[in-house]
Amino acid sequence: MAACKPSEAPRAGPPPWQPVRSRSRMCLDMNDLYYGNTILAWLTVGGLILISLVAGKALYWAFRHVGGPMIRRSGRNLLATIVDMVEEPIVFMVVLFAIRYSLNALTLNAEMVQLVDYTLAFVLTLATTWLITRLYNSLHQQYLVPLAEKTDTTLDDHLLPLFKKGLNSLLWAIGIIVALNNAGYNVTPVLAGLGIGGLAFALSVQHTFGNILGGLLVYTDGHFKVGDRIQFQGERGHVDGVVKDIGLRSTTVKTRYEGRYVNIPNSFLTDRDVVNVESESGRQLFAVYKLAHDTTSDQIRKFIELIEDAVKSTDGTKELVVTGLIAVSDIALDVMLLYWVEDDISKVKARTEINLKILDAMASQNISFSDRTMITYNKDVQY
Repeated sequence: MAACKPSEAPRAGPPPWQPVRSRSRMCLDMNDLYYGNTILAWLTVGGLILISLVAGKALYWAFRHVGGPMIRRSGRNLLATIVDMVEEPIVFMVVLFAIRYSLNALTLNAEMVQLVDYTLAFVLTLATTWLITRLYNSLHQQYLVPLAEKTDTTLDDHLLPLFKKGLNSLLWAIGIIVALNNAGYNVTPVLAGLGIGGLAFALSVQHTFGNILGGLLVYTDGHFKVGDRIQFQGERGHVDGVVKDIGLRSTTVKTRYEGRYVNIPNSFLTDRDVVNVESESGRQLFAVYKLAHDTTSDQIRKFIELIEDAVKSTDGTKELVVTGLIAVSDIALDVMLLYWVEDDISKVKARTEINLKILDAMASQNISFSDRTMITYNKDVQY
């Protein structure tokens, strides 16, 4: 629109029955001031901001359709993941910087410049926090989650989401505090309030946190894992069972004989002596056979050979077998047998099979057990 010239001669006024229009509404001067800047300056800034937005859109398109696919085709998956996660925050920050420098075309007072700089610093700090959290979440999902899925225990499956949420909350809390500080706010009262609130929260969840920490200690120590048979002294007696799950707060054990599922707080397990039965190199079995006094020495030697053969011919037993005549008394001739079975073999089944073989061998060799028993005398009774 053409600017009005002051030297123009005034035209004849309109007829009385027509409204009079102001000349200021019909003319526009580019040098007119609005909020301390000319219209031309405002249009220049608007154009620069529009160019910044278009350039940011073009940069995002280049990341998405050129840089990312090129990196993925090269096989550098980690770099491709990083580029995919940082492209949006970086484009956003580039646009912010471009908008800030576009504002240099305006004449602003000191207070307005400070307000713009504080706002930019606040937003840029939050954008940096956004970039860091996006990058971590992507690496967490791509690398940590698959590692947790390969383990037998579910503890890490519970801990990873908790750790992810906790770290994200911590990063955003730090980012907001730093952003407020960059924006010129005094964050000392905020930090003091967070300290008091954190103390109150810690006191309220100390038992839960103790169980979580106990679960983490159980997992990192590796004293037992899912599927191991453990023994410990519980509050209601001795517990002997197989670990079914190691959770965030408790460990589930299926008792060996009753078949009951027992949930034990992880903090309880860290304070008790827990025996991992699976750590044994085989399970030890011991027996004493009391033979009759009329058993000859040759029969005893033959009996020792027979019980050794009975153990070695049974599936699931180890090679080491210890036998011998350990006692000669007025009650019986004691022959001991010490052997080991594999971890996955039932001790009851192995012992039953071996004892049946020993009974068959004794019958074939006419070897019998002592029919005498231990006699207990009471000194207060007259015999």
